[in-house]
Amino acid sequence: SFADRIGKFVLMKEACESMSPAFEPAAADIAIPALVSFITTLHTCCTNVTSAATDLKNLTGPRAASIKVITERATRALSRVKSNRAWASQLPAVKTAADKARGVKPPKSAVTPSPAAPKAPAQKARGHGGSGYRDVEGYLRDFIAAVAQCQGYDTGAPVEISLLTLRSLHDALKTANIAVPEKAIMLQEAQADRLKVFVSKKPLPDGSASLHDRWGRIKNAVEAQYGRTSAEFARVWRIKY
Repeated sequence: SFADRIGKFVLMKEACESMSPAFEPAAADIAIPALVSFITTLHTCCTNVTSAATDLKNLTGPRAASIKVITERATRALSRVKSNRAWASQLPAVKTAADKARGVKPPKSAVTPSPAAPKAPAQKARGHGGSGYRDVEGYLRDFIAAVAQCQGYDTGAPVEISLLTLRSLHDALKTANIAVPEKAIMLQEAQADRLKVFVSKKPLPDGSASLHDRWGRIKNAVEAQYGRTSAEFARVWRIKY
C-alpha cells in the first residue's frame, strides 16, 4: 500500500541519518533534508486522495438515500391526488409520472406477441449510476409539473408532500447530480497525481523525481560512498520498494 511504502521510505531515511561518516550523496534530491521534505510530500498526496474520496462520499451517500425519500413522497402525493375526485382528469398523468419517478415498470401486456414478430430488447432496470440519477431528476420534475395541474393541491397538504417540498427534493438531487461528477474527477486527479509521485519513471511536472526513482538512487549513492559489502549498504539494501 501507499502507507507501507511511506513507512519503508522513512526507515530508509533513518538508516541514512545513522550512517557514519555522514551520508553525502552526489544528488541534492536524495540528501537527508530533501528526503525529509519528500516524506511530507508523500503524506500530502495521500491526504489529498483521502479528502477527495470523503468529499465524494459525502455527496453520493445522501444522494442515494434521497431516492428512497423521493419514492415515498411521490407515493404519498399520488395517493393525495387519488383521494380527490376533482383531480380525476389529472390522475393518469400524475400516476404515469409517479411510476417513472419511483422506477415502477408498466404492467405486462396480456396480448401474446406473434411468434413471427421480432423480439424487443429487454428493458433495463433503472440503475444507480449517474444516468440513473439524472433520469430520476427528470421524472421527478415531470411529476411535480403534473401534480401542479391539480388545482388546490397544496391547500391542506402535509408539508412533506407539498409542491414546495417536492421542488426542494428535485433541486437537491439536481445539485448533487452536477456536483458528483465534478468530485469524482477531482478524486481521479488526486489518485493520478499520487501515483505519479510514487512510481513515475519520468520527471514529475515540477522537475522532481518520484519515490521509486529516488529509492534506487539512494541505494546507489550508499553503495558508492560506503561500498557494497558495508553495513551501511546492507541496511538500505534490505528495504524493498
